[in-house]
Amino acid sequence: MNTLVALDKRAGTDISDVGSYDEVMERAGFNFEVEKVPVHTPEGDEVQGHFIIRRTDTKLPFACMRKRYSSIPMGEMLQPFHTMVKEYGCEYENAGLIGGGRKCWISAKFPEGWSLKNRPDDKMDNRIMALIGNDGSCLNAFFSVANRVFCNNQIRWIEGQAKASNYGVRHTKNWKTRLEEVKFAFFLALENLKHFQKVANKLDEKKMTSNQCRGFANLLFPDRREEKAIKENPTPSSKLLNRRESVVDLFTDGAGNRGLSRWDALNAVTEFLQHHNGARSLEKHGRKAAERQLASNVFGGPNDILSRRAANLLLDEKRFKSEKPILVLN
Repeated sequence: MNTLVALDKRAGTDISDVGSYDEVMERAGFNFEVEKVPVHTPEGDEVQGHFIIRRTDTKLPFACMRKRYSSIPMGEMLQPFHTMVKEYGCEYENAGLIGGGRKCWISAKFPEGWSLKNRPDDKMDNRIMALIGNDGSCLNAFFSVANRVFCNNQIRWIEGQAKASNYGVRHTKNWKTRLEEVKFAFFLALENLKHFQKVANKLDEKKMTSNQCRGFANLLFPDRREEKAIKENPTPSSKLLNRRESVVDLFTDGAGNRGLSRWDALNAVTEFLQHHNGARSLEKHGRKAAERQLASNVFGGPNDILSRRAANLLLDEKRFKSEKPILVLN
């Protein structure tokens, strides 16, 4: 009960003992095809220009798309991923389906991780993940994830200058050409891991107090009520206050945290979002809730965006001035 389990382990299947490409496809549940079929009205008339995207085996519908959408065979994304995983000596970890195959993901760990310069016991695993979206809601992409061993927090880092299109394959007719480009995204992901090491050490070098962390939490979780409503009642809702105070508490008491630097603040946010926020739903709904949380926290969902916003706030030197209390509290 005291172990904070990574979201991909909650939502996925252990594939660490597989070897061949075919075994990976079978164990992960990726051995299915996707088709595009015409949409019909209740009277049986075809709706021109609209198609249902669905699995060919179970007929499970994923989405309704226009003609321009082109499905990408699962193997066309996984084969190059598998090749590069083997080339770099990585070990497969977990894989899974979200929504019966609307999204599919797989992760592998590099043979070597790293530790913070000033905290050799704070270890990070370097991982590479592939995301395949069969419902048209996202790009098929490869990206890097740093996994903090202390609390199984997964932090995806993409530099602000990089466009998402540089990391993925769109579901259009020219996807085969795009796939050649996405192979290079594997190497970009490796560069992002190196960059994140620098960011993590930089954050750890910047000292922070609990009061400063509270100001940071106020910025991260702002009161979004109308100005008039705030004037009439300056006290935020109890839910908002609890979110803020949870981050402040985890800043000092979170797994592996010391309450000393901005690195502790970032990990307080990721631990809150991945392990505490929505804990009741995980307990009640199990794997389905874990799938939703994984999508939100790692695959570009609201919590993923929030985590990266937290990192950007903590890297913004304009909000931090010498040893004075930082960030205006509301």
